[in-house]
Amino acid sequence: MILLSEVKVYAHRGASGYALENTWNAFIKACELGVGIELDAQITKDGVVIVYHDDNLRRLTGVNAEIETLAYEDIKQLRIGKKWVRKLQQHEIPLAYEVFQWAKKKNIPLNVELKESFAKNLKGPQILAAMLEGMSDVHLSSFNGQLLKKMKQLMPDTEMAWIIKKKNQVTALHDMEWIDSIHLHKRFIGKPLYREILKQNKKVRLYGMIGTESLMDRLHPQLVGIITNYPDQVKRKMMSTLTR
Repeated sequence: MILLSEVKVYAHRGASGYALENTWNAFIKACELGVGIELDAQITKDGVVIVYHDDNLRRLTGVNAEIETLAYEDIKQLRIGKKWVRKLQQHEIPLAYEVFQWAKKKNIPLNVELKESFAKNLKGPQILAAMLEGMSDVHLSSFNGQLLKKMKQLMPDTEMAWIIKKKNQVTALHDMEWIDSIHLHKRFIGKPLYREILKQNKKVRLYGMIGTESLMDRLHPQLVGIITNYPDQVKRKMMSTLTR
């Protein structure tokens, strides 16, 4: 049985409740809070892995372009931020390799979510596997189960976590032996989809938590992680539950 004290907390896109998502500020804040980091990996047309959530750059850069269609030279000068303050921001899009090496030195657990650009780049999985070689406390996640299959072939000892939203995906799990764990939004707690997942006897991580949910008082033993924008709040809630 997994104890609540063994549940790892991951800062979603870094501590994105306190700093701009997937930036060095967000990662450093997560480090200060003493938690793991969930981040999003994309790969450019010429095979450079960057940290950015959306497949399209528009939301945070104002440039309407898919990352998979651009070379890194087209991206590296861009600054990211909310639309109304972007010109004042100094945030660059981080290089994944630099974040990985920093996390390794700091002994920070990583949850690397692979976005769709990796599914469209033939060399993408091999490039990422090489970058992560030698890192221990890392697991990969994705909405794309077949992409995780490719990664499992390259990294057989690395945990693969499937992010699922639909009941028919649970049925497919029977034939997906490469899937080690499931990531699921908190809104599914107590619903049929959640009960079906628990029957699979796989590890589970929840995302969307903010630390005030009453459901944290009755978490299932299969839960091994919580992914949150507010890791400090989640940690406080977990501590208060443990000390009752």
